[in-house]
Amino acid sequence: MKEDELIHMWQEGSERLFRDEETDKEMITQYLNEKTLKGNWSIHFNLIFYGLIQVVNIVLISMNLTGYLNNPTVIWLLISMLVFTVGILVFKMDMYIKFREINNYSDSLQHLINKQLRFYRRPYEIWMILVSVSALILINNLNLYVDNDNGSYVINNKVLYVGITIGVFLFIYGALKLTSLLGLRKLKAYLSDLQAGTLDQSSRMEQTQKRYLWLWVLLFVILVATLILGMLRALP
Repeated sequence: MKEDELIHMWQEGSERLFRDEETDKEMITQYLNEKTLKGNWSIHFNLIFYGLIQVVNIVLISMNLTGYLNNPTVIWLLISMLVFTVGILVFKMDMYIKFREINNYSDSLQHLINKQLRFYRRPYEIWMILVSVSALILINNLNLYVDNDNGSYVINNKVLYVGITIGVFLFIYGALKLTSLLGLRKLKAYLSDLQAGTLDQSSRMEQTQKRYLWLWVLLFVILVATLILGMLRALP
């Protein structure tokens, strides 16, 4: 076999191998891009769901302001809650706009993932604390509405009240934090696979997610059931 034929065969093999590598890289990028975009639904859902909680809070606070007009202490507490709730609602709207801007699909996938990681670590962390407090505002307003005794409200067991309040805050924040950590781990796995040109980390993450899916469902059901029971209790 002539030397030029060997060189030609080697060049064809190298080009074919390069094309295969490029094809694999494109397929991996497309797969991870779809996974990254699908992972956004949880943030969208949380922003909308807890945005509705703020609207419910505003309605309840307005009703309680009418019922406690002759109680200055409760009135100032309700006004503080109202200002805080409106602030959370405005912050949520700003976050939602920024999150939509972050997901600029014309960017490279690596840039998109890095921006989402920064979003999880900064504004989303602050938002989780704020909405956990807003859940306490909802529960307290339900209690104020139900136990309104001609404009007065008495806490019979202050220690139990404080204990339950802290417990509810930790439960809601803990549930949100778990989902946030899962989102962070996914994004880190996608970024690692994108840089390595493999799907090893992503595959392990999917297996872990399927294994613990029942836990996330259980936490969500308990959270929703708690809110529904509190609202039913408020019905006359």
